[in-house]
Amino acid sequence: MGSILRIDGPVYHFLSRVVELILLNIVFILCCLPIITIGASVTAMFSLTLKMVRGEEGGLINGFWQAFKNNFKQSTLVWGFLALFGMILVLNYFFLQFYTGKSSTIILMSLVMFSAIFCIYLVLIFPYIARYKCTIKQACINVLKMSIANPFLTLLIIVMTLGPTVLMFFSPFVFVIKIYLDIFIGFSLIIYISSFMIRRLFDKYET
Repeated sequence: MGSILRIDGPVYHFLSRVVELILLNIVFILCCLPIITIGASVTAMFSLTLKMVRGEEGGLINGFWQAFKNNFKQSTLVWGFLALFGMILVLNYFFLQFYTGKSSTIILMSLVMFSAIFCIYLVLIFPYIARYKCTIKQACINVLKMSIANPFLTLLIIVMTLGPTVLMFFSPFVFVIKIYLDIFIGFSLIIYISSFMIRRLFDKYET
C-alpha cells in the first residue's frame, strides 16, 4: 500500500497529471477569450500535451506561454482560414435545402468531401505546427499526406477530438455535462488523450 501512495507511485503520478490538466485547461480558456487567439492557444496546449505523452516534462505555464508566442502568427493565420472555411461550409449546408434533383446530390457529396478535409485540418494542423518548424504551406501538405496514408488512425483522432462536441448537440444531458467538464478539465483532457494517437501518427515519420 505504501509503495502505491509514495511520491513516485502511480496514484501520485495520476493526481499530479489531473492537476496539471486542470491548470492547463484554465490557462487555455483564458487565452481563448479574445477568440482570435484560439488557434495559438490550441497549438500551445498541443505543444505541452505532446511532450507529456512522450515523458518530456517541463514548466506548465512558462511552456504554454513560450509555445503561444512562438507559434502565434502561424496558428492565428490558420485559425482565421479554418474559421472562414467552417462558416462557408455551414452556409452551404443551410442553402442545400433550396436545391433539388441531381444538383442537390452533387452539392451534398461535395460538401461531405470538403467537410472531411476541414475536420482533418482542424484536428491535425495545430499539433503539427506545435511539433514541427515549417511554413503553413508545408504543414498543410504534410498533414494531408499523413491523413491519406493513415485513414483509420486519422478517423480515430477526429472522432476522439470532435466526437464529444458533436454529441453535445444531440442530447441536453450530454450538453450540460460537456459544458461542466470543459470549464474544469474537458478541453485539456480531450487534447491530452488525442495526443497519444497523434504521437503514434507522428512517430511513423520521425523514426
